[in-house]
Amino acid sequence: MFEMSPKTFGAIAWGMVVVAAVVYVNNVIVLPSLRAPDGFGHFTYIWHMASTGSVPWATEGWSFFHPPLYYAFMASIWKMLPAVDPVVRLKIGTGIIAFLGIAQAGVAYLIVRRALPTNRVAQLLAVGLMLFLPLQLFTAGYLGNERLNAVFCGTSLLALLWLLDRPVWSRAAAFGVLLGLALLVKFTALAIVAGSFATLFLSFFFRRKFVLGLKVLTIVALAMFAVCGWYYTRNVDRYGTPFQLSRDTEMVQRVEHYQTKGKRNLLEYMLFDPLIITSPQWPRGIPIYGRLSPKIVRNSLRESVWTGVYTNAWFDGIGGQVIPNISQSSAAMRSGQIILALALVPTILVLVGICITIIRLWRDGWNDFYAAMLISFVAMMTVFVYGTKVVTLHAAIKATYLTPVGVIFALWLAIGFDAVCKVHKGTARGVVALCVMLAVASVAVFSLGAIVGRGYLRDGLEHRVWQNVYGIIEYAGGNKARAREMFERSASRDWHLGHENVAAMALKAGRTRKAVHHLRAAARLQPSQSFGLPEDRRQFDNATQAEYSTLLAVAYYRLGWSEAALRSATDAVARDRAIPEAEYNLGVLKLVESLSLPQGGPDRQALIEEARDHFQEGWELDPAFREAMAMKGAAEALLGDCDRARSSFERADEVAPDRARSYPLATGTGDLHTAGIHRRLRIRDIPPQLTSRVQRRSCLAMAG
Repeated sequence: MFEMSPKTFGAIAWGMVVVAAVVYVNNVIVLPSLRAPDGFGHFTYIWHMASTGSVPWATEGWSFFHPPLYYAFMASIWKMLPAVDPVVRLKIGTGIIAFLGIAQAGVAYLIVRRALPTNRVAQLLAVGLMLFLPLQLFTAGYLGNERLNAVFCGTSLLALLWLLDRPVWSRAAAFGVLLGLALLVKFTALAIVAGSFATLFLSFFFRRKFVLGLKVLTIVALAMFAVCGWYYTRNVDRYGTPFQLSRDTEMVQRVEHYQTKGKRNLLEYMLFDPLIITSPQWPRGIPIYGRLSPKIVRNSLRESVWTGVYTNAWFDGIGGQVIPNISQSSAAMRSGQIILALALVPTILVLVGICITIIRLWRDGWNDFYAAMLISFVAMMTVFVYGTKVVTLHAAIKATYLTPVGVIFALWLAIGFDAVCKVHKGTARGVVALCVMLAVASVAVFSLGAIVGRGYLRDGLEHRVWQNVYGIIEYAGGNKARAREMFERSASRDWHLGHENVAAMALKAGRTRKAVHHLRAAARLQPSQSFGLPEDRRQFDNATQAEYSTLLAVAYYRLGWSEAALRSATDAVARDRAIPEAEYNLGVLKLVESLSLPQGGPDRQALIEEARDHFQEGWELDPAFREAMAMKGAAEALLGDCDRARSSFERADEVAPDRARSYPLATGTGDLHTAGIHRRLRIRDIPPQLTSRVQRRSCLAMAG
């Protein structure tokens, strides 16, 4: 029906790639990197790997649970360009990942060509979906591992087809390496792994090639495990599961408890809300944060899962992430209505393509190509449904979670369109016209900052919260003067974390009185700036105030204000018994206070015993806190118990100096709401007679 020469096809396809590339570059430049969902958490992971050279533990930070490949790549870019502005470094890495995403269009073309070798328009539609799907456009500038995950998963699906064509050991090994790399990017690659192994097993089973199948599966598994096994074994050793998340930590639970949730009943998976086209924000009329008023209309139709996926794939469905919220911008409202209406066409074709594939397999029997695609697709949907059942948050309905099978969606679209071509040529022409209109609208709306929401992303950077976190990026990149400027601007707008970071830099520069001033301001402002459910908020406020009291104790000690330091350290421990440095500092201050009491007296002995117990508590909170155990030994030596002191010194010596602490001291956790650069400071300038070095020597002399 659509006659097209290879030259014309190539010109159109490459033209589409160029247009997409231009939009990607624009979006990488215009979109502030940290506006991506969990963007600050992703940056902190990158910073951690760049500064320590090690993979963090899953529960130590907001986004630290992700496998490390994406972050290792971004950290290498960060370290290779030390003279480049830190924000630009992030954008360079993000831009490279965005361009890698174009590979998905190539993979989709190669896969669709297998099924429809003569339907060039169907092939172009598949390529267009991978290039111009709004999700692909507006996430090009996102900091995060989703795009790289999609690239490895899509490439793995193509490699699976090549392996099925010719099941030799070299292809099996290469395929296993690809799967291993995908699993080192994101856990959701597990769906592709499961689908691939199931396809290979069934293919060899139906061919009755059992020995060959066993060999191929073994080679794939060994190659995959050789690439990613170290990481998942590491998780099992520490957590008892290969797929440890950070959701059980207090920092994540506080936010999730404050987010609205769906019921995730059967109807939420069966229904689709057609009115989302008139009001393109999901869930329609329901906020994703805070307590819901009884007056808000809630039902399974409004909160249906697939409506959320549809809206977030074809538009900024949550609202306000990359373009203004529909309640604030009529242009955003109209754009969403147009795009979501037009998007019904390719969505229906996708559903038609799925049905045709199922019918073909049912009617014609096993087919490696269609079975591989359908089984992998079902595996991905199973993982997605399971995840949304476990995490019922509205904010967790992200279309990006389905990008590992994006090329399969492109195949379903092409198959659906091919069926329309065979039924009615005029309808097929109309479909093409509507899809072109959809692509044009998507490019127009999601060329960020160009038409819809001009200045929206730029203006947001003047907010005190963003000034603080971008100050942290500048600080991490070595641009201390710029970091101080941004922290001070944030503090001038009374943001408690801005004050905290001004104080942190002042402490580091030896300007202790200035640090005290800003720490007191941070402590005063913080309770009125926190959020969460009452119990979560109370716990968070106590923990944050304990952090500030710990820092104040260090500052007061440096100023020689011993009583104030002791009060602050005592307050920190009373508020939160989970901070090792708080216990350590209180122990040190009690040892210092003991020097003013008569030697051998009961009051002095009691203080030293209390100090010893604080050091022990600090050690138990973090067994990598070697200084706490060393000071416990010093306290025991001061009590005259050199046998126990020697045991404590030996235990401290067993801890490698470079062993990672349970709290990531170099970077913080990546929680946007605790974005401080130097928490968990400990007192260092201890009177010589109290140090572990002197007390160790004293015990050695007594033994001699």
